[in-house]
Amino acid sequence: MNPHDLLPDGLVTAVEAASGARVTAVRPRGGGGASREGAELDLQWPDGRLASAYMNYDVHKAGAGDDAAFLREAAVLRALSGPLVPAGVRVAPYYASVPDQRALVCGMIAGKDRFGGLTDTGQRDTLAADFMAQLAALHRIDVAANPVEGMGPVEPAETFIRRRIADLRTGNSGRGWDPLIHLSLNWLEANIPADMPAPVIVHGDAGPGNFLYEGDKVTALLDWELVHYGDPMADLAMLAIRMLFQGFVPLPQAFAAYEAAGGHEIDLARIRYWRLLFQTSFARRSRYDDPDAPPPPNLGMNLVYSTIHRRVLSNALAEAAAITLPPVTLPDAAVGAHDKSFAIALGDIRETIVPRLADQQAAVKAKGMARLIKWWRAIERFEPGFHAAEKAEIETALGLEFADYRAAWSAFRDAVAGDRIATDAAIILCNAHETREAALMADAMGGLADTKFAPLQ
Repeated sequence: MNPHDLLPDGLVTAVEAASGARVTAVRPRGGGGASREGAELDLQWPDGRLASAYMNYDVHKAGAGDDAAFLREAAVLRALSGPLVPAGVRVAPYYASVPDQRALVCGMIAGKDRFGGLTDTGQRDTLAADFMAQLAALHRIDVAANPVEGMGPVEPAETFIRRRIADLRTGNSGRGWDPLIHLSLNWLEANIPADMPAPVIVHGDAGPGNFLYEGDKVTALLDWELVHYGDPMADLAMLAIRMLFQGFVPLPQAFAAYEAAGGHEIDLARIRYWRLLFQTSFARRSRYDDPDAPPPPNLGMNLVYSTIHRRVLSNALAEAAAITLPPVTLPDAAVGAHDKSFAIALGDIRETIVPRLADQQAAVKAKGMARLIKWWRAIERFEPGFHAAEKAEIETALGLEFADYRAAWSAFRDAVAGDRIATDAAIILCNAHETREAALMADAMGGLADTKFAPLQ
């Protein structure tokens, strides 16, 4: 098949112009979790040199970060596979980038990415220590002496924090204004850590699933789309966040290995702060029904990740604010009127569609559709009862009565925005809301339904 027919319009031509190589084959792949799509490419240069490459792309710009973040990602990979090679940070060789379509092309690196599937304890421990040593090596790069061309100015971590909070406040506006995000940003702004060290290169998404390995050695750190200058503790916080989705060694063990490899001294308070800030960044409510929003690469997984991040954020914010959360009422209900049709659709996807899909990208999207169907089935069955319970809780908190759930929720949002409800009560109501939203998504989340932060100590 013509490679041009397997990728968005103009992307093959743009990659060829940026790399100087001809794209001779394309194999679409699922890529970047819920953020990006992917493809394997075969490249041939005019001098006859051949290479296999992997490309992440986000032509709709629906994933994490923005255009500036993409440029930072391309810049750091170009530097680490070029002038900063002596630092010893292992990455896939940079070939090309297409900023207009957020496409990044790097060489294929041998290795596996499923750390959680390892059963040999010795291999797990040694590999985890090597990964932490890679983070330590990254953090030891003297960016004051060797700023990365294309990553922008080297700024203090506090500058990054204040800009991130301001950006999140700007994004938390209009019809989608979110009380949980607002409350979390208030706490973060009031508790910015003092005396942070000189900035380093922060990977931004470090952890299991974002590195390749062979045996007990890391072969490459992957997915640099959140890279920035900042506090080294930010990467250790992201490790804790990624462990929501994939297993790793206990965090105290990982932190000890990082320090032993020459990393910065561990500061648990700063790790907790960064963990909450990043969790707030990831917890923006999915905009799947916004007519102006670009479609995510995989809506089913997008909703799963968003739901998990929001539930975990609501618990982490309560912990940071020293609030004891009461149990959440989850009324049961009989199966919905359309339960059988949902079951038939799920059976078709599981037993007929997925087994016959040779295209891996299509299979990933089919599984994402199955998650959506499970969610829709739960909405039909449980949402009316959940809304009734939440309406009653809001009425009690505000001392008012409302005609329906929508009116109650709107009044709650207005009360939080206008500072007319106590912060503790608002956080408790937000937690109840997110707990119920997660219950609706529980069947679609499978084994991730009960995931929570691993202990830091």
